Amino acid sequence: MMLTEQNWGFSEIIILVVIFFIGISFTYFIIPQVIKLMIKKNYVGYDIHKNSKPQVAESGGISIVIGYSVTSILLILTFPLFSNEIFVLLVSVILSGIIGFLDDRIKLKSRYKVFLILFTGIIFFIANFFGFINIESPTIPFLGQLRLNIIYPLLAPLIVAVFGNTVNMLEGYNGEGSGTCLIALISLFICGLIWNSAEAILFTTAGIAVIIPFFHYNKYPAKIFPGDVGTLSMGTIIAGVALFGSLEAAVFCALLIHVFNSFYVLYSVKGFFESSEIQEDKNDIILLEDDIIKASNNEKAALTLPRLLLARGPLREPDLVKNLFAISIICGFFAIFTTLMMSVTVNKINFMLVVYFIPYLIIFSLILLIFFPRIRGIISIMIIVMIGGYILLFFIELMIMPINFANLVLFGTIIPTNIIVSLIIVVPCLGLWYYITIRYFQKESRKM
Repeated sequence: MMLTEQNWGFSEIIILVVIFFIGISFTYFIIPQVIKLMIKKNYVGYDIHKNSKPQVAESGGISIVIGYSVTSILLILTFPLFSNEIFVLLVSVILSGIIGFLDDRIKLKSRYKVFLILFTGIIFFIANFFGFINIESPTIPFLGQLRLNIIYPLLAPLIVAVFGNTVNMLEGYNGEGSGTCLIALISLFICGLIWNSAEAILFTTAGIAVIIPFFHYNKYPAKIFPGDVGTLSMGTIIAGVALFGSLEAAVFCALLIHVFNSFYVLYSVKGFFESSEIQEDKNDIILLEDDIIKASNNEKAALTLPRLLLARGPLREPDLVKNLFAISIICGFFAIFTTLMMSVTVNKINFMLVVYFIPYLIIFSLILLIFFPRIRGIISIMIIVMIGGYILLFFIELMIMPINFANLVLFGTIIPTNIIVSLIIVVPCLGLWYYITIRYFQKESRKM
């Protein structure tokens, strides 16, 4: 729903700010209690990236779920027009947290966990099917809003599962997962303002409020780990921003660091594996004296973004995480640019506004590349992917969409043939992305 249609005034802004600070305060208050409870229950993990192997409270993401629940209830009470969407996302976050907690405790097999996360996403489909919520077709730069009103809700469970698992796979260093998700949500808050989406503003505000205090306890040296309960719930919150805020393309860009990491890991281990299984047989790093971390030179080691960054030389854990944060910030710039292009496509803003913003995004990115030279190759690959994607979308809009194909009818559902043809064209482009990224990783791995 458009933000300008709500006629929000000073009072609504104050209410949202108050809820934001209540979310921060409440979550900050309960985290020490969660730490005490986890230690009492002996739900602890070892910080494997320190030679002393200190014990740290595990499954700390429970505090994120609890804090988000309280914040969501306040949003329902104060913004009743969005109560259905807030409730559906809240239920999905809670279920994701439950699945994550079970996995933390009994180590579910990867295929079972993926299936269960898909189940949490089915809530979106069921709620949309019965008219409780309305999931709109995604808007893509150059193409505009796609005509997938019937098919797209079927993909909602897959979107929740993908975002949940990608966030889950980039976790392991102090502050890594919570920090990159926090950066993504802040950039998506800006995207929500540009896109004029009330839902995006509400959901990012709630997410930021509960992750800020968690990051404070999770950053180096960590006093608490999120566990799967935390990573899956954070991924589900971001998926909710994508689905309800109609910011799918922007969310993909904001999580590009997670997407790349997942892509590399899946390529190297040839399937879904638990992080503990990878650590036992295919550890991507080697811990040296003084807690210095270097890339593993084992050819069978998992290919991860941290290993790629460490290929240029060992780092301390905080410095490694700062490099990941720098990548995440630039991914946030990609998300903002993509949202600007979406707005131009649907005539929400003038193209000159995009031209005005581009120099600022470039300058801030260059500053980060100067201070973090290790990320230059990764960012170059991401830029190639972004430019290639935009060229492909422009080609589809210019050459494919104007063709008057006869639409397909499957089980009474009209499927736009133009979209099918476009997807067929996308497949070899994904293959090219695969080739470029893997060749780059192989080039860097030879330095290890």
